Amino acid sequence: MTSSTPSAPSDTPDQPAGGPTDDVDQRPQPRSRARGNWRSLVLSMAAVAAVVLVLYSIVPRPEAVDQPPVDVVPVAQQAQRDDGLTVWIPELGEPGRPWKATSVRYRASEQGPKAWYAGYHRTDDDTVFVAVQQIPASSEDSLEQAWVEAAVSGGTRRGTVDVAGASWTSYATGGDPERRSLVGELGGLTTVVSGLADDRTLASVVGSLRPYQG
Repeated sequence: MTSSTPSAPSDTPDQPAGGPTDDVDQRPQPRSRARGNWRSLVLSMAAVAAVVLVLYSIVPRPEAVDQPPVDVVPVAQQAQRDDGLTVWIPELGEPGRPWKATSVRYRASEQGPKAWYAGYHRTDDDTVFVAVQQIPASSEDSLEQAWVEAAVSGGTRRGTVDVAGASWTSYATGGDPERRSLVGELGGLTTVVSGLADDRTLASVVGSLRPYQG
């Protein structure tokens, strides 16, 4: 007789058909989600920037604020009323090249005597500027010389030119931009016409000077 030995119980639990499986988490990992959020944010900002750029290019923008002209008449009246000084004012109105007064004053200069000053810009080219400065020719020679030197910005004498039948001394500072000046006498006033302008423009301003009739 053949005896059978009972099998020992197995320590390995029964495995389902098809083999062992792992419990896999199918949810997106946090790092992948953050990367996607940043990518979306960058794309959104780029789209907004593109829209702003388009709007900036098509929306009209106001021009720079233009300084209104100043009125030289009240100051000319003051010079006439206080000191009996009749200043000379340029009549600037060349066709296509209008001018406007941008500054005016009548007060004691650093050299002592009261001085008239009126500055003008050309409205079609704001790089062109001229100033008309005057003091009584009866001022002391030393004071007048110091005043003229300051009025021509320390320029070097270049000679003389004839403007409307009168002789004017020409000065230039050199450099870039170069400041040029014409110095002469009108109606008992030592007169300096200077600025950032060529010789022809300065001569035209000198030729346009007229005594103020208030």
